[in-house]
Amino acid sequence: MKIALDISSAARRQSTGVAMYIRRMVAAFARGGQGHDFALVTRASRLKNLLHLSPPPAENFSNKLVIEGLHPFFARSTDIFHGLDSRLPGNWMKAKTVVTIHDVFSALQSTEFATPEFRAMKRKRYQELMQRADRIVCVSHCVKRDVLETLKPDPAKLRVVHEAGGDGFSRRSPDEIAAVRKKYGLERPYFVFVGSINKRKNVPALVEAFSLANKGKGEFDFAIAGRIGFGGEQIREAIAKTGLGDAVKLLGYIPDSDVPALYSGAHALLFATLYEGFGIPAIEAMACGCAVIGATVGSLPEIIGDAGVLADPTSVYSIAACIEKLMCDSALHASCRERGLQRAQHFSWDKAARSCLAIYSELI
Repeated sequence: MKIALDISSAARRQSTGVAMYIRRMVAAFARGGQGHDFALVTRASRLKNLLHLSPPPAENFSNKLVIEGLHPFFARSTDIFHGLDSRLPGNWMKAKTVVTIHDVFSALQSTEFATPEFRAMKRKRYQELMQRADRIVCVSHCVKRDVLETLKPDPAKLRVVHEAGGDGFSRRSPDEIAAVRKKYGLERPYFVFVGSINKRKNVPALVEAFSLANKGKGEFDFAIAGRIGFGGEQIREAIAKTGLGDAVKLLGYIPDSDVPALYSGAHALLFATLYEGFGIPAIEAMACGCAVIGATVGSLPEIIGDAGVLADPTSVYSIAACIEKLMCDSALHASCRERGLQRAQHFSWDKAARSCLAIYSELI
């Protein structure tokens, strides 16, 4: 097959969740897609970011810059076009089309995380995708339910293909853990949050819950790793209100190379967010032997299973109770770490790539 993959959203200096998804899928296709030709497509609107593109990962891959509507030969010589970030080209594209949907909750199902204008624009785009796409890949059964409920596409088009953690995520050596803890000033045992920090990630409530569980004893720190976006002032206000001082450490964006050791050294990942379409940090933390506190909503019950503890993200008392359990119950903590290692093995980018290739084959 001649397969075009839209990688435009991976053309960034710092990795978002979608950018990591795209890069890891491309790497998995390179490992398991022999016999097919892949074009890695970047839309011209991302021209300024071309310097951040990686070279083709194998001989059967090529990079292609696409200007909307101006590639008639490419449009007719491609068998499959896969929009890896909820986008498809115009009707000029003659190939069979596949689109990945990561999350419709934030834009369509909640009034808290987007303006009415943004939601209206997104709804129109998603409805067009539901009509035009030959197959719709959802990254979890949770997202599939949301898509069916919100957009009402033909159910026969939908397929669930789970994401996974990064290939380099595994338990790190004591020396690597010590080096990262020293780098970020993590002298005491610590809980950690990793991800883009915005309102949906519920970080102010996590700070408040951590304060309740820690009860001012100063036995643990809470390290928050990620770029602060919408809701940043609320986080700082929450820290000031609790009086935790330097027990909460805002690490900012940290390089990918430091994240496995940061997880490996943590007492637990605190990830009781208001919604996740998949929740890659939960998988990556479990793969590093880190206990996980997730949420009872979104995809996290599906992804974590019985390998962690789940809190109601709308209740700081529920989150605090889960934190306290992992602080005080050493047997539960050890069990979560062991079960998490086993659970993480169920998710694989190679498996995701094989599933997508099978979907493409349905259309040829």
